[in-house]
Amino acid sequence: MLDEIEIGCATTNSKYKERLDCAVVKIPKSSTLSGVFTTNNFKSAPVKDCLKKFKKKLNGNKLLVINAGNANAGTGLAGEKDLELLLNCVSSMTGVEIKNILPFSTGVIGERLKIKSLTSAFEECSKNLKKNNFNNLATSIMTTDKKVKISKKVVKIGNKKFSILGVAKGVGMIEPNMATTLSFVFTDLKIAESSLKKIHKSICDETFNSISIDGDQSPSDSSILVATGKNLINSSKLLQTFKKSLEVVFTELSEKLLLDGEGATKLIEIEVSGLKSKTACKEVAKKIANSPLLKTAAYGEDPNWGRILSAAGNTKHKFLAKNVSIKIGQIKVLNKGEIHKKYREALGKKEFKKQRISLAVNLGPSKHCAKVKSSDLTHEYVSINSDYRS
Repeated sequence: MLDEIEIGCATTNSKYKERLDCAVVKIPKSSTLSGVFTTNNFKSAPVKDCLKKFKKKLNGNKLLVINAGNANAGTGLAGEKDLELLLNCVSSMTGVEIKNILPFSTGVIGERLKIKSLTSAFEECSKNLKKNNFNNLATSIMTTDKKVKISKKVVKIGNKKFSILGVAKGVGMIEPNMATTLSFVFTDLKIAESSLKKIHKSICDETFNSISIDGDQSPSDSSILVATGKNLINSSKLLQTFKKSLEVVFTELSEKLLLDGEGATKLIEIEVSGLKSKTACKEVAKKIANSPLLKTAAYGEDPNWGRILSAAGNTKHKFLAKNVSIKIGQIKVLNKGEIHKKYREALGKKEFKKQRISLAVNLGPSKHCAKVKSSDLTHEYVSINSDYRS
């Protein structure tokens, strides 16, 4: 699958001993790329570099160079110079022009890159490029992740088929407003850059941009979508079929992020409807998703629906209490501002014991709605993040 993509991985033995923590991905000349990046005002040096390069045309062979353990963020001009030196070294090793090398870093903020060990590791990566090396790529981009995150799909159109494969990382500092953390998704289709960008942004909005673990947006968030151009399928249904299939892959990756969230034990899906716009519904859904009180209630398997109400009401969007209805799973809890006559605490408790908790909150007569997914908040999250740099 996608054997035109070559990947080399290595270890620097810096933050993660005897574990892959950097990668080089070689992308063929025929490829088109799309990138979606963090909207955090405080951007890492690699993100700023990628944004500049995406404003220009990427031609010829292209490389993705990735390191985990150090975000190269909050390092000022020194961090930018470190990155420039590193990219010069990679260009010399591979013969790929710097303008076509896209860097990605994830990890601790405020520490300088260890150029010597990274240069050596990237040289090893470049000398050992392999086909079908996606499992190692998924491992090499991890930080506090416990599990690799891969999703793949093969789709048939008539007597032809195309492939999509994606990898992602991220279990903390996740409140994306772009994609989330790092994700790299590849397809062997030939798709025009303009179409690829439009589809990529749209799907990010519905998947990665609709999840939250802890409400903190990273300065390193990046999502890259690559279409290699190997398969040319002439079909009027192609783009729509591709978009639906890509959304399946992105949804699976985003849910894997949530279920591997730092200390997470549950996935919470929140649907909010009835406000004047989809944007308003999404903002309220995110407010509920980020409520520490709701997240801890989910961990404790306590169907404390008052916390849902409280979070929903704590936004700029106005609604009448008499219009509010809430469901936990298929259980009606609140109906038009009144406790449903058939609701019993034991019914809500049963729903909160599930690994996937579904909440539906209707706030008015409008047909607009939005979904956001979140995770619970546990003791382990505190332990991991209080000990992160140790």
